[in-house]
Amino acid sequence: MPIAASTARHRGTWTGGAIAAASLLVVASLPLQAAPQKPPLQGTSWQLVGIQSMDDAQGLRRPRDASRYTLSLQADARAVLQLDCNRATGSWRVEPSADPGNGGFRFGPLASTKVLCPAPSLGEPLARQLPFVRGYLLRDGRLNLSLLADGGILIWEPRAGAGPSYSNRPDPALEAAILAAFPDLRRTPGSAAGGMGRISYLYGRTDLDGDGRQDVLIYLMGSYVCGTGGCTLQVYRQEATGYRLITSFPTSWLPVIVPAAGRNRWRDLWRLQSGGGAPDTWVREAFDGRGYRSKERLPAAGGPPAGTAVLSGDPSLADGAPLVPRP
Repeated sequence: MPIAASTARHRGTWTGGAIAAASLLVVASLPLQAAPQKPPLQGTSWQLVGIQSMDDAQGLRRPRDASRYTLSLQADARAVLQLDCNRATGSWRVEPSADPGNGGFRFGPLASTKVLCPAPSLGEPLARQLPFVRGYLLRDGRLNLSLLADGGILIWEPRAGAGPSYSNRPDPALEAAILAAFPDLRRTPGSAAGGMGRISYLYGRTDLDGDGRQDVLIYLMGSYVCGTGGCTLQVYRQEATGYRLITSFPTSWLPVIVPAAGRNRWRDLWRLQSGGGAPDTWVREAFDGRGYRSKERLPAAGGPPAGTAVLSGDPSLADGAPLVPRP
């Protein structure tokens, strides 16, 4: 150890036993450090029970459909909210007290779409109150977010079946296909050619063309592959020699829904699109023989289309597998 070696230079040669004893004394003198604890609420997902007013005349206002009002507190301090027919994203932080079941809580600036949701809706009043949240309390399995100056309480409960649908297990074959289709992604951060920054990916598998092989939907995340309208969604067909890129959508949100097989050999895709002030929209993509093309658009306010969510959740960059350039 460095301390023992330094002492030996001043006092002559030590025996192995003396060095070992000194090492133990040095280690024993070091202060013990507790293992880092996961911050309260990190990685949790909730849906709205109601808005509790301190005015008895108003009482508790409940949403007609709680699943349309959700809150995801992600591990990278990003907050993702569904406010009826609008979507908001921003940051969040806690200031836990000695009891991790309560403490301070604040949202950072939240960017939101501005769709006029059909009445009755709690989307607008909820959006107005979020900046005034100042504390949290976990009680009876519910999350209570208290507002400034006793302005009320936002009551949430855990989302049933809110687990994401995707895989983030590194897959060298998929990484090779991604990098072959997009060679620019091979440039490492800080390289002379100009790095792309950190990029990660997650994916879901399903048979899109009915040939018995599992094709792949890939979602790329990172500053280079994401924008205000979402991140890059890619469709790869599994073939005997590997994976072949079919279509790449520059900006999409999750989920991606695949309907049951129809008359055509290739199954359609429904993906969520928004940004630039436009309302959230479900876009139906149909295969035209060479790739997927947009065929139909439906307002997201009407709910998700029927089908299986092959990719779903509110993943962050940290949730994906790192895209490691390979030679």
